Order: sequence, then structure tokens, then C-alpha cells
Amino acid sequence: MTNHNQLRPGPAYLEGIALPEKPEAWVEEEWTGKLQTREGHKKFYLFYYGELMDDLIATTEFAPQLIVAENAVTGKRYVLFDGCKHGYDAMLCDTYTDEQRNNRTPLLPYVDDDGEDTFEIRITVYYNVDWDEEFSDDVDEYGKIELINGERCDFAEAKRNGFDALSITIVNTRGQETEIAQEELA
Repeated sequence: MTNHNQLRPGPAYLEGIALPEKPEAWVEEEWTGKLQTREGHKKFYLFYYGELMDDLIATTEFAPQLIVAENAVTGKRYVLFDGCKHGYDAMLCDTYTDEQRNNRTPLLPYVDDDGEDTFEIRITVYYNVDWDEEFSDDVDEYGKIELINGERCDFAEAKRNGFDALSITIVNTRGQETEIAQEELA
């Protein structure tokens, strides 16, 4: 049984860079975090591989999208979403070639309709798959599960990164919000 007194952890790969937006409000199927470095930096440039369609970064015929945030102060980059690695389908259903995983270039800078390129970023992921019920028999004695690509992953980490939907929203310096990613991943 789930303990509703604890906040559901978001994606493991965002740990330390995305703070839960409402830590006091526990929601079983949803997690929202706001990008912020340990040093408190909240402004980021965005770079992406994908096809831009009505402000949304979409998958291309070649490969899924790759969305990266770059700290506007330090220049350090953080992967926000890699469609070849993150989400239920990428982890358990869809396979990608080395070329698809490694040749999604160039990463293009994202500029919004106001001409701005620096944003605060909010990520929401949805967890509607009951991993414990569906995959508990597939977990080995070391607590790992085999992914579609043959890699073995810690089951707790797989549950966190195997979300079934994603939304990324940016806010420019004028306060204008734009949803840049919206994906069903299961």
C-alpha cells in the first residue's frame, strides 16, 4: 500500500536539479518539478533536437526529441527529456539504433514567440502504470529489471524514469508561459 504522507519522487535523472513544485501536496499519478540548480539558479537556455510544431518540440521521422537546458549562469547542461531513454515506451517497448541515440544534431536553440531565449522551466510527468503489479516478477535478486535495450536498471529508478506522459512548460522574463513538450509515452 502506498504511503500518502510521502511525496512521490520524480524522475531519477532530474534529482538535484528539479525541485518538487508543491512538496506539501502529494499526488499519486503526477509529479511536477521546477528546474533549479543547487546554487539556486532558475534561468536556463533551451536546446532541442526535434521538429517544432506550434511551439511544441515533436519527434522527427529519424528519432525522438532530445531537450536540454543550459544554466544561463554557469553554462552547465542538463537533459530534461531524451525520447530514446526516458519514459515507459523508450525503456520497455521501443528500440533505437546507435545512430538515432547519438546523432540527433544539431541541437537548436529555443526562442519563444516574444523573441526570448532564457526561461524558468517546469516539468510534469505522469505515472499511471502500476509498475509493482506489472513487473514485480521481472525484478531479479539484485533489485534490477531488464530494459528493452538489454541494460539492467534498478527497479526503483526504472519506476521513476518510466513515466507514461510528460509536459514541459517554460516561463519567459515577461511571465509568458509556453508548453514546449507534451508526450504520451506508454
